[in-house]
Amino acid sequence: MTSAFSLRAAAAAFSAAALFGLTACESGPAQPDPDSPEAEGEAPAQSEEIPENPMPEPEYDSDDTVALPVGLISPAGYDWEVYGEDADYAPETPHGRQVARTEQFGCQDYISVLETVPVVTDNPAEAALEYLLSLERTTHGSPAFRNPLAASGFEVTGVENTGSAVTVNLTGFANSSTSCQSWQLLKQIETTVRAASGNQQVEILLDGAPLAGQLGLEDPGPLTIHRLRD
Repeated sequence: MTSAFSLRAAAAAFSAAALFGLTACESGPAQPDPDSPEAEGEAPAQSEEIPENPMPEPEYDSDDTVALPVGLISPAGYDWEVYGEDADYAPETPHGRQVARTEQFGCQDYISVLETVPVVTDNPAEAALEYLLSLERTTHGSPAFRNPLAASGFEVTGVENTGSAVTVNLTGFANSSTSCQSWQLLKQIETTVRAASGNQQVEILLDGAPLAGQLGLEDPGPLTIHRLRD
């Protein structure tokens, strides 16, 4: 299990903007752009195969600590190109603050994968979710990365990695008022767990039933993750 002290310390560091080198913004729930032309609740494109996960399982340091990969909703309005690892040019901002980024999903959103300061835990995927849920702010940095999980009523009751898949067990409630927010919550959990476990498949259950169905979403499967840096 995650050390409670180390998790609180990591959360405090995030709040102090020490994790990603970001300037803290005012907190507020993630809201879709009312002027955006996209249809609310637009689902990700259908995929016949499960996309390969380029994120390996996090490595522990010599002091038995590990940096947690966490997924945040990318800053609004940033429709930048995704640069491969062998690209001749990769902009420092905002790519320099990310280790990976997903394909577009939901209401034209993306998820950026960033890393926390190292913590002590024997279950990085569970610790990463608990970390996001423990934060008081829902926005971080300028431009703002968003953390809708911080405004949810979810609690993690367990994360089990069987090798072929990861099962996330939650209790509580989503606290989502739009399908856009529902997509953000679902894919934030999925991407964080995939990045923190190195696994491709994630099953997310809320009180024993699939979360996607309880949110009224038809989930076509995991998002493609583009790794931006080692």
